[in-house]
Amino acid sequence: MSAIDWASAEVSEGTLAVALTDKPSKEWRERVTAVAERLGRDGVEVKKERLVVPGVTPGSEAEVRHLLESAVLQANTDLGEDEDDGDDEPADERSDADREMTEAFRAFA
Repeated sequence: MSAIDWASAEVSEGTLAVALTDKPSKEWRERVTAVAERLGRDGVEVKKERLVVPGVTPGSEAEVRHLLESAVLQANTDLGEDEDDGDDEPADERSDADREMTEAFRAFA
């Protein structure tokens, strides 16, 4: 049932935070984390209604997007939840690299 709201993406000090469209269950959060780890991305966390990914670097936006979309799709499939889209939120001003990565992630919306 949860989906990634790419329009809400923010990168600060190399950490991506992006909202989910719904509050996920504990099982869903655990499944997304496990799938992300299995796909080779340690450190992905689901906090309340958002995904948090540390260590994002310029140029990795498409790869991180693909990984997160895959993890969410797998969790939704495994737990019988459907995908959905959300709203967008404004971003704060950050370093040039963080701002550019934020815009790259938001372009996926």
